[in-house]
Amino acid sequence: MEHQSIPFGTQTLSFTLPRKVRIVRLEPQPPVSDDSPMELIGRALQQPIGSRALSQIAAGRRSAAILIPGKARRAGTRDYVPALVSELNQAGIPDTEIEIVLADGTHEQHLKSDIEMLLGENILSRIRCVGHDPRNEEELVDLGTTCFGTPVLLSRRVLDAEVKILTGRIVPHYFAGFSGGRKALIPGVAGMRTILANHRLTLDSKHGIHPEVGPCSLTANPVHLDMMEGAKMARPDFCFNTLMNQDEQIVEVVAGDFIAAHQKGCQLAAEMFRMTIQEPLDMVITSAGGFPYDLNFVQSLKALFNIQDIVRSGGVILWIAECSSGIHPGFLEWAAIESDLELEEAVRQRYALSGHNSLMLRNLLRKVDVALLSSLPQEIVTRLGLHPVSSLKEGLQWILQRRAESFTCGLIPHANLMCAQILTSPPPSGEDG
Repeated sequence: MEHQSIPFGTQTLSFTLPRKVRIVRLEPQPPVSDDSPMELIGRALQQPIGSRALSQIAAGRRSAAILIPGKARRAGTRDYVPALVSELNQAGIPDTEIEIVLADGTHEQHLKSDIEMLLGENILSRIRCVGHDPRNEEELVDLGTTCFGTPVLLSRRVLDAEVKILTGRIVPHYFAGFSGGRKALIPGVAGMRTILANHRLTLDSKHGIHPEVGPCSLTANPVHLDMMEGAKMARPDFCFNTLMNQDEQIVEVVAGDFIAAHQKGCQLAAEMFRMTIQEPLDMVITSAGGFPYDLNFVQSLKALFNIQDIVRSGGVILWIAECSSGIHPGFLEWAAIESDLELEEAVRQRYALSGHNSLMLRNLLRKVDVALLSSLPQEIVTRLGLHPVSSLKEGLQWILQRRAESFTCGLIPHANLMCAQILTSPPPSGEDG
């Protein structure tokens, strides 16, 4: 029996399965390079895509804002922010006129220790770092409305900066197609009304989830197209995005024009993180990748939604996600609605950020059985329509009880990074709007 491992919070859980079980392990396929992160960062800044160099863009300007993702979305900020600051300094913008903005949308605010982890003591001592409150409309500027009807309310302090730099990490995203690029603005530093209107586009105009919403899907994805239209209104000057492997090492960097650089990064991400198999599986063991990616329930859902297409109808999923920060109560309110039709009607009438996720989860649970190993109380897990297990051993027994004869089981330790699909399905387009 071959030993396997899977992340769970800050732990790595080890296990074996009987010989009758054939394991198909799906993991990212990052490029192998001898270049260090600093060499990759330097090359990307020297050879920007569709843009002048950042130092040339910043020359003669007086202030700058660098938008970075928060603690739940590690992107290599400790490595690349100093390089961006150096470029701005060379262009004549002093430290006192540079601001780092935590472009973290509706996510929890950061402690000083969180920010030091993201930036390092040196940068934190030199450059002011500020959070973003999407609910404080006095700090937002109304730039207009997209063709989808989304009001574009963005951070005043970001828009006031003479150089606006979007940064982040590109991976498949279960409803925006890919992360990175325009997401630093929407939802990163957007108002609550903007975020709600944009995320509501996950819903099809008539019924269910929009068919073009999903990981690695951009061309006709309304969530992405709406983000792009709103981001263009802000006129960002530069984009810097990393691609990292499952060990959080930078393996590729794209920089330059916020559309062209992001498009190139999405193409690279599709090559690294889009995995295909010949036919659906009966059993899948999936993890959100451990801490910080399984910190809470909503972030951990990526481990389900990114891989749901490879599970056969009537199959089972063992979901590994610690959820040490708990679950938003909105999920339990939606889960209490037993009728699928009533749930959809309620989500559309009283849309909240947990709404589309609850609808996606309900759709999945109508197709497969899901057991969850987490730190959530078992009663809460049951109310969500999931089968609670208290240990990995119990979860594996739960799987084996459902299939007596030999079978193939998919193992996806870093499903938060993945887009797993059946080979016969046409590949989603990775082109930006």
